[in-house]
Amino acid sequence: MRPAIYDNAMAFRCLRWRALPCIVLIAACSSDDGEPAAAPSGGSGGTGGSESTGGDAANIPYAPCSAAASVGGFELVLDPEYTSLEGKVFDAVDPRLVDSEVASEGACRLVTPPSLLCDPGCAPSTEVCAPANQCVPVPAGRGVGAVSVSGLAVPVEMTPNGATANYRASGVPNPGFAPGADIRLSAAGGDYSAFELRGWGIGLLEVTSEITVTEGQPTVLQWAPPASTSPARVVVSLDVNNHGSTEASIECDFEDTGEGQIPASLIDALIAQGTSGFPSVTLTRRTASSASIEPGCVELDVMSTLDLDVTLTGLTSCDVDAECPDGQTCKPVERFCE
Repeated sequence: MRPAIYDNAMAFRCLRWRALPCIVLIAACSSDDGEPAAAPSGGSGGTGGSESTGGDAANIPYAPCSAAASVGGFELVLDPEYTSLEGKVFDAVDPRLVDSEVASEGACRLVTPPSLLCDPGCAPSTEVCAPANQCVPVPAGRGVGAVSVSGLAVPVEMTPNGATANYRASGVPNPGFAPGADIRLSAAGGDYSAFELRGWGIGLLEVTSEITVTEGQPTVLQWAPPASTSPARVVVSLDVNNHGSTEASIECDFEDTGEGQIPASLIDALIAQGTSGFPSVTLTRRTASSASIEPGCVELDVMSTLDLDVTLTGLTSCDVDAECPDGQTCKPVERFCE
């Protein structure tokens, strides 16, 4: 499914970017002070205004924005059927996208949407509720000048849409870049300062085993690792209550080694939040670099994403009663047999 990530202010979310990803905005990879996260050994932090040399993996930072600082950015998406490049930069952080962490272990954390309540209510369409009972303007798109991207099969230059400030490249071939390509995005500057971001030519993500979630057990995810050293990581978002009344999920940020495990403690905590039919998981191989500009942190993700069904032990998903075991019926809203 082709992502449509930057159409409004509810957009830039790692992974499910809800939407990378959403995005993705993983605490394990972000600093607590809202600045771009520190890169692993061999990399650097934000790349805005700095000169980078070399195209090898060690010189590409992995530094996604923290949720509390993200004001959007750009996604270069590799899919078997297309390569797309689009983005949007906002004039403020959207408080609705800053999840609350319930628990964490290792590379994973359990998150829920923020609990925001403003009394009196905010003005419809023009304001959103922020922490401390504050109403703030809905974040709006801003132009950052002409954006050029090198390292692709063909060079690309984009300008913002006059109505929404969306950026979208046209005529990108598929695949849009070679494995290991040294990808560089340069924004000339407009409403905010110029900045530069870097990416890496990732390969398509391929999951190699079915995914089963069982209470009391870790959930194992397996995928085909890259053929050579890469700065990419694999971001995961697991949701077992897509049709229920709660919106908790587990988000993980794994090294791209071919396997990751979600701890049993977090699986149990997620199930305790509620379950419903057709649980799902999103896996995204991505590189992520970031830079600081006046309103916050902007990001470039080069990514390959898979949305997959998950087997939840003890739960049968359904659309109609005929799909249920004898003696059970399909709950029409939650879409599981009972």
